[in-house]
Amino acid sequence: MSEATIRSGISTAIKAMTEFADADVVISEWGILDQSNLSAPYVLIEISDDFRSVQNTVTPQTTWNIPINLIERFTDWDETMVNLATRRQAIIDKINSSNIRSAGGLDGVDISEIRNDGYITPIFSRSDQEDLYEDALPIFLMQRILLICTEF
Repeated sequence: MSEATIRSGISTAIKAMTEFADADVVISEWGILDQSNLSAPYVLIEISDDFRSVQNTVTPQTTWNIPINLIERFTDWDETMVNLATRRQAIIDKINSSNIRSAGGLDGVDISEIRNDGYITPIFSRSDQEDLYEDALPIFLMQRILLICTEF
């Protein structure tokens, strides 16, 4: 098994959710943020930057902290925060109540933990001047979520 296989399984499972269209769930495609925010919400699955592999028995056990970024289109603060929280809960519920706990039905994989990896943050248009951010409204809100995936 590989991290790429686990990421692909997570992607397939999230794409099957009614909250997201297939094209809105990507792996390492930050260019999705260059598209219109009208197509959001997006889920951007990253390559793990934190892992641990041990071999205390014949079979190695590797834990991958796979980040997913939930990206919500900004409309106004209240509506956008509610939408982000609702979709975040839908992802948590999906993982906790189905075969996505095994990264979409993969043998030898368990998503043992789901947790935030930072605050909800605004994403501004690249055309906005940084010194104007204080007065500008974001185009997206994003939260990075970690899926702690163990393969055994």
